[in-house]
Amino acid sequence: MTRKPATLTDPRPTAERPALTEVVSALTPLREEVLANLAMLAQIPAPTRGESQRTRYLLDRLVAAGLSEASSDAAGNAIGFLPGKTGLRTVMLVAHLGTPICHTTEQEVVVEADRIVGHGVADNSLGAAVMSMVPCCLKELGIALDSNLQLVGSVRSLKRDQNEGLRYVLDHAERPSDFGLVLEGIRLGRLTTFTTGTVRADIICNVTGGGGNALIALNRIIDRLLSIAMPTRPFTKIRLGQIKAGDLYHVEPDSGELGLEVLSDSSEELDRIVGEIEEIVAESTASTGIETRLDCIFRRGPGGIPFAHPLVKSVVDVMSQLDIQPTQDDRPSELSEFVAAGIPAVTLGITDGETRLRQPDFVMIEPILTGVAQIIGVLLEIDRGACDEH
Repeated sequence: MTRKPATLTDPRPTAERPALTEVVSALTPLREEVLANLAMLAQIPAPTRGESQRTRYLLDRLVAAGLSEASSDAAGNAIGFLPGKTGLRTVMLVAHLGTPICHTTEQEVVVEADRIVGHGVADNSLGAAVMSMVPCCLKELGIALDSNLQLVGSVRSLKRDQNEGLRYVLDHAERPSDFGLVLEGIRLGRLTTFTTGTVRADIICNVTGGGGNALIALNRIIDRLLSIAMPTRPFTKIRLGQIKAGDLYHVEPDSGELGLEVLSDSSEELDRIVGEIEEIVAESTASTGIETRLDCIFRRGPGGIPFAHPLVKSVVDVMSQLDIQPTQDDRPSELSEFVAAGIPAVTLGITDGETRLRQPDFVMIEPILTGVAQIIGVLLEIDRGACDEH
């Protein structure tokens, strides 16, 4: 039996947006489908550069939702296109398909009374699952947007690739996007409008010829890195994230790597610190005789849209209607690619939960539909022109 679309009984004129609290209740018939979609997607392994199974699953979902244009591109991204009635604007919804911690075999997902537990459910299986269901949600609500909707399940977002999939989409887009919405599983209320300037790099030591210990060389470099002057303002930080060296207790390591990030809200400070790191690395080679080099794998300058931008104001208004407390968040996401492309965009969270490296993630079930209603509300605001810069 075909289910009729929900009716939004808003007493205001139809030209105005529906009450978002009614959107939450109107989406209730899709609740189990959203949870099932999340559980299915989260069980598919998706290490970066190994997201092809998730890409196929997502494309199947988009085709089932009635999108005539749904296919993967040359980079392996899942791309869907829902044309608007007028096509005056194009909004790109993005959720990355990869997960930071991923097993090579099918992953267990447990649905409990109030939450869903499993590796990667928060980062970012929920974001991808909800993104793929946005067309179904619009249909359930009886909403036909004037704007085009471009749906992207992006690949190669993590580790050294750092948003390579979305970068490919934006560089090769046939239809330029006017706005971008980046969907992350957690947390509800997340509102990222600005990306901190970031340089990610590896310092690599290789012992050649005579004796030496790569771990000791890296330790000396770490001491020097920690002595680099950091301003209180603008925000600037060196984050030492990982170190790899050695295999056996009784053998001194002849190679090692130190992974780090340089973060700053100032391009000048970013340049200064990277320059000092290059000098430290060069001096290490000269003084120890151990070949040491700096391999910069990603660089992105600071930028974004101000809090006074109409898109941000509209998002805050939508959150207010749904009793969501907005929280500015500077964690990395695909937002940096929209910033680089000059496209107004924000990152939004869908529910509450937690990402954990050594234990499975979890997401809370009850807030999910509120998070979906938030996305619908922002789309309606964009669609009616409230987010345009005048």
